[in-house]
Amino acid sequence: MPGFLDMDDHYKNRWYDKYPKLRKFIDELKNLEKGERETIILDMQRMIIEYDNELIDRYVHEFPMTYRRRWYDNDPDSWLVVNALKFADENLITDIILYLKERL
Repeated sequence: MPGFLDMDDHYKNRWYDKYPKLRKFIDELKNLEKGERETIILDMQRMIIEYDNELIDRYVHEFPMTYRRRWYDNDPDSWLVVNALKFADENLITDIILYLKERL
């Protein structure tokens, strides 16, 4: 849909906005019950570690530390997973999207 991202400026500010399916799923996670969201986030964290067990350690110093604007910034596990995915390759992003498609 041409111009879709222009409808709402916040869709241009997040690293994952270039992945429309991932954006949709991350936004949906916000509305889940805490326990269900935690289970999914921990599964995603395991997927990241299994795919590249040093990805988080390699990039954690580049994660935003000073501002809390997004829902996931208020939960350490969600914050870690979403920010780690910023540095993931396309294969891991695809795996995460497929996982979230099954779960959400």
